[in-house]
Parts: sequence; C-alpha cells; structure tokens
Amino acid sequence: MARWLFSSLVLGLFSPLMISNNVAISAEPQQIAYNMARPCNTCLHLVPSGMTNQQKNPIYLLRVYHQGQLLYTFETVAGRHFTQTRNRDQAGTEAPLPDGNYTISSHSVPGTLVEVGGRFLPVYPQFSTGRSALGIHYDPSYNKDNGEDGTAGCIGLSSRSHFATLLSFVETYKPQLLIVDIQ
Repeated sequence: MARWLFSSLVLGLFSPLMISNNVAISAEPQQIAYNMARPCNTCLHLVPSGMTNQQKNPIYLLRVYHQGQLLYTFETVAGRHFTQTRNRDQAGTEAPLPDGNYTISSHSVPGTLVEVGGRFLPVYPQFSTGRSALGIHYDPSYNKDNGEDGTAGCIGLSSRSHFATLLSFVETYKPQLLIVDIQ
C-alpha cells in the first residue's frame, strides 16, 4: 500500500510536465527522481523514468530546457527491452545510444525507414564510439503490439505531435547540446 501511494504521488508530480498520451505504464519509484538537476541553459537531456510501456520497453524522459527553465518533458524509447544490456558503443547492437554529450543538427532530414516516422533529427556524439546514424524521431509503432515498438538505438518520441513540438523548438532556439544520461 505504501509503495503504491508513493508511486501515485511521484507520478502525480510528473503529470503536469508530461504531455499525456494515454499509455499504460508501470513505475519503480526509486528511479523516477533520477537526475532532476538542470543540466544546462538551453539543451535536451535524456534520463530514465523508471517506467515501461505495455510492450515492456523502458520509457526515457527527454527534457527540453531553454534559458535554464524546463519547457517540455516527452516520453521516449531508445532501443527495445531486449537490447538494453547490449554494448551501447558497438555498431549493429540496436542498443540505446551511449551516454554522453551530442551536438544536435539544427534541421531535420527525411527519414529513410518507415519506423523513423517521416523525419529524422541527427545527433552527433562528441566522444569516440562505434555508433553512427543516431538521432531523434517519432516512433510510429510506439506501444503497439506489432513487434516494431522501440528503436534501433535512436531516441523515439511517442507521438508525431510531440516530435513536431520538439522540431519547432530546435529550429527556433537551436540548442547545441543533447545530454544522454540513461545508465
């Protein structure tokens, strides 16, 4: 009972920040408060939520900051539930992108795969890794039981409208930094 009450209270704190998408989620409250500090003036910051979607994929929170203020928090996925423990620096593993700092392209490009949802926002690691072609996009299979929920390592937003909001922010404010801090 106490754990359920704590989870409800913590999730209630997040609800004003998250754009609702009516997704059933489960939570581990000890992970939800992970890394709440403001990481920068204007940037994107990816952190774990401690939750999973109905397809068992971990939900990560993409926090969007401008002038030190949190503007948006989006539900995202990176990789799939069965790729979470694979080598995140090795090409072909489809694991979530490695932790670290990335520069963000100022413009999206057309997606080359259906599962990229039409547009793709490239990000570039500022460290040595075997991974390439990483970015942020809409995941058209988010929380669908079609075997495609999740990504091959990119950050996949849960809805097309969330991605449109993010693209508008990037094109307007030109943030230079994505901080991935999920492990």
